[in-house]
Amino acid sequence: MALGYDTPWYMVILLGMGIVFVGLGLLILLCSVLRLLLSDKKGEMISQLPAAQQENDVIPDKKRLIAAITAAIAEAEGTDIRALRVVSFNRRKLS
Repeated sequence: MALGYDTPWYMVILLGMGIVFVGLGLLILLCSVLRLLLSDKKGEMISQLPAAQQENDVIPDKKRLIAAITAAIAEAEGTDIRALRVVSFNRRKLS
């Protein structure tokens, strides 16, 4: 005495794979929508920055700034400041 419909094995496999792929498609769609929504806000935030921060200005008293950063790195690593050597110091643009 069978309680339900006897489903062939290939239908079970096809339905299972179909549900998985539909779920993955919806997940990809959701990620794309979120990416578009969040990227617009990031563009607005960058455009609202003051012009002085967007330009690559000359750093005043560059040697003192390099010395302070080198001292902080040496302290964090637990080494002597004379063991570190600064090869280059460049400001990166916002990405």
